[in-house]
Amino acid sequence: MKLICPVCKKPLIRNNKEALCGNNHHFDYAKSGYLNLMISQKKNHGDNAEMSKARIAFLNTGAYAFLQEKLSALTRELHSSIISDLGCGNGYYTAALTAEEKFGFDLSKDALKYAAKHDPSTQYVVASIFNVPLADRCADTILTCFAPTASKEIDRLLKDNGYFIYVSPGPLHLIEFKEALYEKAYVNEVKRQDLPFPLVHQMEIENTFHADNDALQNLFMMTPYAFHTGIDDVQKLKRIEAMDIRAQFVIQIYQKNKESA
Repeated sequence: MKLICPVCKKPLIRNNKEALCGNNHHFDYAKSGYLNLMISQKKNHGDNAEMSKARIAFLNTGAYAFLQEKLSALTRELHSSIISDLGCGNGYYTAALTAEEKFGFDLSKDALKYAAKHDPSTQYVVASIFNVPLADRCADTILTCFAPTASKEIDRLLKDNGYFIYVSPGPLHLIEFKEALYEKAYVNEVKRQDLPFPLVHQMEIENTFHADNDALQNLFMMTPYAFHTGIDDVQKLKRIEAMDIRAQFVIQIYQKNKESA
């Protein structure tokens, strides 16, 4: 196991329902299988129960399955033995990846409870992506989808010649959805990530999905729109029976070569 103690940084060893280190620090596995390594967390962060439920329901419609399939194919092509997903949420993309060892990190216990129950191939861990309890240079590939880039941790965790895959919304992602809600629909800006190693490949993929009102409501609840939309615009959404929406993603691949390490 590549996990390390968040207190003293010594390797963790699993002993039945807990993980412990050489300094006798103990951490419990949840019944669902995730491991909580947040030592200072006073309240739950990340997706709350309602957001997690909405995200699961929406993703289960298959609207983003083409992105899941693309990421699965990419990690196979890169021959990744050890993969770490930083900001894994409910494990929708993590579960589809193929590797000898997989780790998923997120702050949401609600999301990880679902992830661990449905994906026994991955060790899910409650932890900050800016303080990942993994040993130095242990990952062949690191994935981040729709979450901040933890540049220092990515640099620390990646092996020489390892890859970082970053997924962000494309310029016109969900544009029809935004046009239906707001008077002025903004276009997403795609930025290069601040990393000490080069971008070696970038691609854009898109697909159109059909969403009924239930799917639209779940999509709304799982995005930042739920926190920044007025009552009048929320009422507009309730009146839409169904619509076709563009899903567009940009995938950036960075490689940590020996010269940049």
